[in-house]
Amino acid sequence: AMYYWSAVAGISARAEDLATIATAQGYEGQFVPNATNQIIGSAVQRFLIAFGANGYDPTNSETEFDPLLVRWSDQENPYQWVPSITNQAGEQRLSIGSYIVAARNTRQEILVWTDSAIYSMQYLGPPYVWKLELLQSNITMMGPNVAITINNVTYWMGTDKFFVYSGRVEALPCTLRQYVFGNLNYSQAWQCFAGSLEEYNEVWWFYPSKNSTAVDSYVVYNYLDKVWYYGTLNRTAWLDSGIRRYPMGADYNGRIIYHENGVDDVSTATPQPIYSYIQSSDFDIDDG
Repeated sequence: AMYYWSAVAGISARAEDLATIATAQGYEGQFVPNATNQIIGSAVQRFLIAFGANGYDPTNSETEFDPLLVRWSDQENPYQWVPSITNQAGEQRLSIGSYIVAARNTRQEILVWTDSAIYSMQYLGPPYVWKLELLQSNITMMGPNVAITINNVTYWMGTDKFFVYSGRVEALPCTLRQYVFGNLNYSQAWQCFAGSLEEYNEVWWFYPSKNSTAVDSYVVYNYLDKVWYYGTLNRTAWLDSGIRRYPMGADYNGRIIYHENGVDDVSTATPQPIYSYIQSSDFDIDDG
Protein backbone atom coordinates (compact mmCIF):
# COMPACT_ATOMS: atom_id res chain seq x y z
CA ALA A 1 0.00 0.00 0.00
CA MET A 2 0.97 3.66 -0.28
CA TYR A 3 1.98 5.72 2.73
CA TYR A 4 2.28 9.47 3.11
CA TRP A 5 4.67 11.34 5.36
CA SER A 6 4.49 15.11 5.82
CA ALA A 7 7.68 17.00 6.69
CA VAL A 8 5.55 19.72 8.28
CA ALA A 9 4.69 17.36 11.14
CA GLY A 10 8.35 16.80 11.96
CA ILE A 11 10.49 13.69 12.07
CA SER A 12 8.69 12.31 15.15
CA ALA A 13 5.47 11.87 13.15
CA ARG A 14 4.83 8.52 11.48
CA ALA A 15 3.77 7.98 7.88
CA GLU A 16 0.05 7.35 7.38
CA ASP A 17 -1.92 5.25 4.93
CA LEU A 18 -2.60 7.43 1.88
CA ALA A 19 -6.07 5.97 1.35
CA THR A 20 -7.09 6.99 4.88
CA ILE A 21 -5.78 10.52 4.41
CA ALA A 22 -7.51 10.82 1.02
CA THR A 23 -10.84 9.85 2.58
CA ALA A 24 -10.34 12.40 5.35
CA GLN A 25 -9.66 15.04 2.68
CA GLY A 26 -13.01 14.32 0.99
CA TYR A 27 -11.82 12.00 -1.81
CA GLU A 28 -12.73 8.39 -2.56
CA GLY A 29 -9.82 6.93 -0.68
CA GLN A 30 -10.91 3.34 -1.33
CA PHE A 31 -9.68 3.77 -4.92
CA VAL A 32 -6.13 4.73 -3.98
CA PRO A 33 -4.00 1.74 -5.11
CA ASN A 34 -3.84 -0.74 -2.23
CA ALA A 35 -1.00 -2.77 -3.77
CA THR A 36 2.03 -1.46 -5.65
CA ASN A 37 5.51 -2.61 -6.63
CA GLN A 38 7.08 0.85 -6.78
CA ILE A 39 5.96 4.47 -6.65
CA ILE A 40 7.78 7.61 -7.76
CA GLY A 41 6.95 11.26 -7.99
CA SER A 42 7.17 12.99 -11.35
CA ALA A 43 9.14 15.99 -10.16
CA VAL A 44 8.37 18.42 -12.99
CA GLN A 45 4.77 17.45 -13.78
CA ARG A 46 3.97 16.64 -10.13
CA PHE A 47 2.16 13.32 -10.42
CA LEU A 48 2.32 10.34 -8.08
CA ILE A 49 2.84 7.24 -10.24
CA ALA A 50 2.54 3.57 -9.29
CA PHE A 51 4.37 0.93 -11.31
CA GLY A 52 2.60 -2.34 -10.76
CA ALA A 53 -0.77 -1.71 -9.10
CA ASN A 54 -4.34 -2.85 -8.76
CA GLY A 55 -6.48 -1.25 -11.48
CA TYR A 56 -9.41 1.14 -11.21
CA ASP A 57 -12.93 -0.27 -11.36
CA PRO A 58 -15.77 2.03 -10.25
CA THR A 59 -17.74 -0.99 -9.01
CA ASN A 60 -14.89 -2.70 -7.18
CA SER A 61 -12.16 -1.10 -5.09
CA GLU A 62 -10.47 -4.46 -4.43
CA THR A 63 -9.34 -5.32 -7.96
CA GLU A 64 -6.52 -7.79 -8.55
CA PHE A 65 -2.92 -6.64 -8.61
CA ASP A 66 -1.51 -6.21 -12.13
CA PRO A 67 2.33 -6.26 -12.23
CA LEU A 68 2.36 -4.54 -15.67
CA LEU A 69 -0.05 -1.71 -14.86
CA VAL A 70 1.13 1.91 -14.66
CA ARG A 71 -1.33 4.06 -12.72
CA TRP A 72 -1.10 7.73 -11.78
CA SER A 73 -2.90 10.25 -9.60
CA ASP A 74 -4.31 13.61 -10.63
CA GLN A 75 -1.72 16.33 -11.22
CA GLU A 76 -0.52 17.93 -7.95
CA ASN A 77 -3.08 15.84 -6.05
CA PRO A 78 -1.94 12.50 -4.58
CA TYR A 79 -5.41 11.94 -3.08
CA GLN A 80 -7.33 11.72 -6.36
CA TRP A 81 -7.07 8.39 -8.22
CA VAL A 82 -10.53 8.26 -9.83
CA PRO A 83 -10.21 9.19 -13.54
CA SER A 84 -12.67 11.76 -14.91
CA ILE A 85 -12.82 14.50 -17.55
CA THR A 86 -12.14 17.07 -14.82
CA ASN A 87 -8.80 15.58 -13.69
CA GLN A 88 -5.72 13.82 -15.11
CA ALA A 89 -5.76 10.58 -13.12
CA GLY A 90 -5.46 7.46 -15.24
CA GLU A 91 -3.73 4.20 -15.99
CA GLN A 92 -2.12 2.22 -18.82
CA ARG A 93 -0.96 -1.37 -19.08
CA LEU A 94 2.35 -2.30 -20.64
CA SER A 95 2.27 -5.04 -23.25
CA ILE A 96 5.71 -6.68 -23.07
CA GLY A 97 7.02 -8.55 -20.05
CA SER A 98 5.71 -10.29 -16.97
CA TYR A 99 6.20 -7.52 -14.42
CA ILE A 100 7.64 -4.02 -14.02
CA VAL A 101 11.09 -4.19 -12.43
CA ALA A 102 11.86 -0.49 -11.97
CA ALA A 103 11.22 3.10 -13.05
CA ARG A 104 13.56 6.10 -12.95
CA ASN A 105 13.13 9.83 -13.51
CA THR A 106 15.46 11.37 -16.08
CA ARG A 107 15.66 14.93 -17.34
CA GLN A 108 13.11 14.58 -20.16
CA GLU A 109 11.27 11.31 -19.46
CA ILE A 110 10.64 8.47 -17.09
CA LEU A 111 12.28 5.18 -18.02
CA VAL A 112 10.30 2.05 -17.18
CA TRP A 113 11.80 -1.43 -17.24
CA THR A 114 9.90 -4.69 -17.33
CA ASP A 115 11.72 -8.01 -17.09
CA SER A 116 12.09 -8.05 -20.90
CA ALA A 117 11.68 -4.48 -22.26
CA ILE A 118 12.28 -0.80 -21.62
CA TYR A 119 9.71 1.98 -22.13
CA SER A 120 9.84 5.76 -22.25
CA MET A 121 7.07 7.55 -20.34
CA GLN A 122 6.47 11.15 -21.40
CA TYR A 123 3.87 13.69 -20.34
CA LEU A 124 1.44 14.79 -23.09
CA GLY A 125 -1.19 16.68 -21.11
CA PRO A 126 -4.97 16.18 -21.34
CA PRO A 127 -6.71 14.15 -22.57
CA TYR A 128 -4.10 11.36 -22.91
CA VAL A 129 -1.91 12.66 -20.06
CA TRP A 130 0.98 10.15 -20.38
CA LYS A 131 2.43 8.29 -23.36
CA LEU A 132 4.28 5.02 -22.86
CA GLU A 133 6.47 4.18 -25.85
CA LEU A 134 8.44 0.97 -26.29
CA LEU A 135 12.14 1.73 -26.70
CA GLN A 136 13.42 -1.83 -27.08
CA SER A 137 12.44 -5.38 -26.21
CA ASN A 138 14.74 -8.26 -25.26
CA ILE A 139 16.25 -6.07 -22.54
CA THR A 140 16.98 -7.37 -19.05
CA MET A 141 17.51 -5.75 -15.67
CA MET A 142 19.25 -7.36 -12.71
CA GLY A 143 17.04 -5.71 -10.05
CA PRO A 144 15.07 -2.59 -9.13
CA ASN A 145 18.08 -0.54 -7.99
CA VAL A 146 20.71 -1.16 -10.68
CA ALA A 147 19.99 1.89 -12.90
CA ILE A 148 21.53 5.34 -12.54
CA THR A 149 21.40 8.49 -14.67
CA ILE A 150 24.42 10.78 -15.05
CA ASN A 151 24.42 13.80 -17.38
CA ASN A 152 21.14 12.55 -18.88
CA VAL A 153 22.72 9.21 -19.80
CA THR A 154 21.29 6.15 -18.04
CA TYR A 155 23.36 3.06 -17.25
CA TRP A 156 22.09 -0.22 -15.85
CA MET A 157 23.09 -3.81 -15.17
CA GLY A 158 21.24 -6.53 -17.05
CA THR A 159 21.22 -10.21 -16.17
CA ASP A 160 24.19 -10.95 -18.43
CA LYS A 161 25.48 -7.62 -19.75
CA PHE A 162 25.48 -3.87 -19.09
CA PHE A 163 23.34 -1.34 -20.99
CA VAL A 164 23.34 2.38 -21.67
CA TYR A 165 20.57 4.72 -22.87
CA SER A 166 21.38 8.14 -24.31
CA GLY A 167 18.47 8.49 -26.73
CA ARG A 168 18.80 4.91 -27.92
CA VAL A 169 19.43 1.66 -26.09
CA GLU A 170 22.81 0.00 -26.54
CA ALA A 171 24.79 -2.78 -24.89
CA LEU A 172 27.76 -1.35 -23.02
CA PRO A 173 31.04 -3.06 -24.05
CA CYS A 174 32.57 -4.54 -20.90
CA THR A 175 36.02 -6.10 -20.64
CA LEU A 176 35.02 -7.62 -17.27
CA ARG A 177 31.67 -9.06 -18.36
CA GLN A 178 32.63 -12.72 -17.97
CA TYR A 179 34.29 -12.11 -14.61
CA VAL A 180 31.40 -10.11 -13.09
CA PHE A 181 28.49 -12.29 -14.21
CA GLY A 182 30.44 -15.46 -13.52
CA ASN A 183 31.11 -14.26 -9.97
CA LEU A 184 27.58 -13.09 -9.10
CA ASN A 185 25.10 -14.82 -6.77
CA TYR A 186 21.94 -14.73 -8.89
CA SER A 187 19.78 -15.94 -6.01
CA GLN A 188 20.55 -12.58 -4.33
CA ALA A 189 20.44 -10.50 -7.52
CA TRP A 190 17.89 -7.96 -6.25
CA GLN A 191 20.44 -6.81 -3.67
CA CYS A 192 22.55 -5.36 -6.50
CA PHE A 193 22.51 -1.58 -6.73
CA ALA A 194 24.13 1.23 -8.70
CA GLY A 195 25.91 4.37 -7.55
CA SER A 196 27.97 7.16 -9.05
CA LEU A 197 31.18 9.02 -8.34
CA GLU A 198 30.92 11.93 -10.73
CA GLU A 199 34.12 13.57 -9.50
CA TYR A 200 36.01 10.70 -11.12
CA ASN A 201 33.52 10.02 -13.97
CA GLU A 202 32.55 6.65 -12.54
CA VAL A 203 29.47 4.43 -12.39
CA TRP A 204 29.56 1.76 -9.66
CA TRP A 205 27.61 -1.47 -9.34
CA PHE A 206 27.67 -3.31 -6.02
CA TYR A 207 26.73 -6.99 -5.98
CA PRO A 208 26.95 -10.20 -3.88
CA SER A 209 29.66 -12.55 -5.11
CA LYS A 210 28.96 -16.17 -5.98
CA ASN A 211 29.54 -17.57 -2.47
CA SER A 212 28.03 -14.67 -0.55
CA THR A 213 24.49 -13.76 0.48
CA ALA A 214 25.54 -10.16 1.18
CA VAL A 215 26.88 -7.40 -1.06
CA ASP A 216 30.65 -7.72 -0.99
CA SER A 217 31.91 -6.82 -4.48
CA TYR A 218 31.80 -4.00 -6.99
CA VAL A 219 32.56 -3.22 -10.61
CA VAL A 220 33.24 0.31 -11.87
CA TYR A 221 32.87 1.84 -15.32
CA ASN A 222 34.75 5.05 -16.08
CA TYR A 223 32.59 6.62 -18.79
CA LEU A 224 35.19 9.27 -19.68
CA ASP A 225 38.12 6.89 -20.18
CA LYS A 226 35.85 3.94 -21.11
CA VAL A 227 37.69 1.53 -18.83
CA TRP A 228 36.49 -1.00 -16.22
CA TYR A 229 37.87 -2.04 -12.84
CA TYR A 230 36.61 -4.11 -9.95
CA GLY A 231 37.18 -4.94 -6.30
CA THR A 232 35.64 -6.05 -3.01
CA LEU A 233 33.71 -3.79 -0.61
CA ASN A 234 30.80 -4.37 1.79
CA ARG A 235 28.19 -1.70 1.20
CA THR A 236 24.40 -1.62 1.50
CA ALA A 237 23.69 1.85 0.05
CA TRP A 238 25.45 4.69 -1.75
CA LEU A 239 24.87 8.41 -2.22
CA ASP A 240 26.94 10.74 -4.38
CA SER A 241 25.38 14.10 -3.58
CA GLY A 242 26.36 17.40 -5.11
CA ILE A 243 25.55 19.25 -1.88
CA ARG A 244 28.09 17.24 0.12
CA ARG A 245 31.84 17.23 -0.32
CA TYR A 246 32.25 13.45 -0.20
CA PRO A 247 30.15 10.51 -1.39
CA MET A 248 28.66 8.37 1.36
CA GLY A 249 28.20 4.63 1.71
CA ALA A 250 26.44 2.48 4.30
CA ASP A 251 27.95 -0.73 5.65
CA TYR A 252 26.64 -3.81 7.45
CA ASN A 253 27.58 -2.35 10.83
CA GLY A 254 24.97 0.38 10.43
CA ARG A 255 27.57 3.07 9.73
CA ILE A 256 27.47 5.93 7.24
CA ILE A 257 30.99 6.28 5.83
CA TYR A 258 32.52 9.14 3.89
CA HIS A 259 34.52 7.99 0.87
CA GLU A 260 37.49 9.66 -0.84
CA ASN A 261 38.39 11.23 2.51
CA GLY A 262 41.51 10.36 4.51
CA VAL A 263 43.83 7.36 4.35
CA ASP A 264 42.33 5.10 7.05
CA ASP A 265 39.46 2.65 6.97
CA VAL A 266 37.27 3.81 9.86
CA SER A 267 34.50 1.26 9.36
CA THR A 268 35.58 -0.21 12.73
CA ALA A 269 36.11 1.52 16.06
CA THR A 270 39.88 1.50 15.58
CA PRO A 271 41.14 3.11 12.36
CA GLN A 272 42.98 0.58 10.20
CA PRO A 273 45.11 1.00 7.08
CA ILE A 274 43.17 0.37 3.90
CA TYR A 275 44.18 -2.96 2.43
CA SER A 276 44.47 -2.43 -1.30
CA TYR A 277 46.36 -3.49 -4.40
CA ILE A 278 46.15 -3.09 -8.16
CA GLN A 279 46.40 -5.96 -10.59
CA SER A 280 46.32 -5.80 -14.39
CA SER A 281 46.86 -8.14 -17.29
CA ASP A 282 50.31 -8.46 -18.91
CA PHE A 283 51.43 -5.72 -21.28
CA ASP A 284 54.60 -4.82 -23.15
CA ILE A 285 56.91 -2.19 -21.72
CA ASP A 286 58.43 -1.72 -25.16
CA ASP A 287 58.99 -3.64 -28.40
CA GLY A 288 62.43 -4.74 -29.66
